[in-house]
Amino acid sequence: MERRGGVDGRENYTSISIDALATSFRNKMEELPEIQPECCIYRVAVRRMLSNKDVYTPHVVSIGPFHCNNKELKGMEEYKLRYMKAFLSRTDKNLDDFISVIMGMEKRARNCYSEKIDLSVDEFLKILIVDSFFILETMIRKPDDHAFYLPDQVFDFKTDLVLLENQIPFFVLDNLFQLAFPEYPPMQFLETCVNYMVGNILLMKDSSNLLRKVKEYLNLGHEIKHFVDLLRILHIPLALTTSSTNVYELIPIPNALQLQEAGVKLLKVGSSDSLIDIKFTKGVLEIPVLIVQDYFELLMSNILIFESCHYACETYIGNYVFFMQMLINTDKDVDLLIHNGIIKNLLGKSLFVADLLNKVRREAWIWIPSYYLYDISKSLNAYCNISRHKWKATFKRDYCSTPWMIASTTAAIILLTLTFLSTVTSFLAL
Repeated sequence: MERRGGVDGRENYTSISIDALATSFRNKMEELPEIQPECCIYRVAVRRMLSNKDVYTPHVVSIGPFHCNNKELKGMEEYKLRYMKAFLSRTDKNLDDFISVIMGMEKRARNCYSEKIDLSVDEFLKILIVDSFFILETMIRKPDDHAFYLPDQVFDFKTDLVLLENQIPFFVLDNLFQLAFPEYPPMQFLETCVNYMVGNILLMKDSSNLLRKVKEYLNLGHEIKHFVDLLRILHIPLALTTSSTNVYELIPIPNALQLQEAGVKLLKVGSSDSLIDIKFTKGVLEIPVLIVQDYFELLMSNILIFESCHYACETYIGNYVFFMQMLINTDKDVDLLIHNGIIKNLLGKSLFVADLLNKVRREAWIWIPSYYLYDISKSLNAYCNISRHKWKATFKRDYCSTPWMIASTTAAIILLTLTFLSTVTSFLAL
């Protein structure tokens, strides 16, 4: 860069050098890729990846472009092709027909990824084609009909499908499925995916209510971005009751044991199609059943990261995790919630559940104005501050917790009453 000595001792840059530098910056800014409205598949932040890589990176299979060059996953490419061949055998459509449709979706699919994809059109199309067929065949195969022989591979394979960085846009899969099976109803692929996620990932038996909810969600004009988005939709209610006032803070609440000691009844929700549908009415806190299994941390962490990136002002899963983490401080809180049917612990020790919630809580981003549990938190604290509720709970616990204690307490009351009446009668007889 050309320089000249200044009169005041400082160096002056020529106008030519300034113009060249400005032009260089303008060119770089013009080369920046635009942020597309379709963007929905994000990279996990480096600091999160470094602290907990296992819950964000695939272990068996690469899906999409982010991990396509991972040499440790190359062994799955043969299985992908086998699945692709199996899927094509189920339809009378030619491979050329599918390739033509995917080519028409290539640009839109590329825009779904948060980073610029440094792959040619041909390379990106190959990934979309092979990975899409692999997923479609996975969705419609019987659960015990897989290409893996080791149990841990089956486990890792299922969890790889729900990693945020390991996604194919849902519209690509849906369009290919409809092309392959035009005789099926338009919502057939959605039903297949919901059944797979509910049975294999969420470990629930009945998917009918959840499927109905997702269909209503689509009828409202929304769309499913990918499998992680679908899992988030499965966890939240269609209509969420938010705070009646503006929310400016997160209100701490007592833990589960403290709530019980203050007279709050903790019960599982009898029927709900949402994990986060928590209610508090007349001293009863109702919470839907939470199933804690081996990949709970992985599942919730990826949903939370996606929510913080794509629904930053609607962080409802983050709200729920924050609330539950306040309820659970120790394994004794977990034991109480297990006893009341609120938690199904498939991990073993209760302490593991408390530790997991603490870990997952660190991944949660909470947009405070969207904290839908604000009113419930205020009501819980107000209820706990009324002394008679605690006295009532203490009396029930100490004197009426079992039939024998109720009988002995009743007998004592009767004896005291008779003694009092005898004393009064004796006094009046004087």
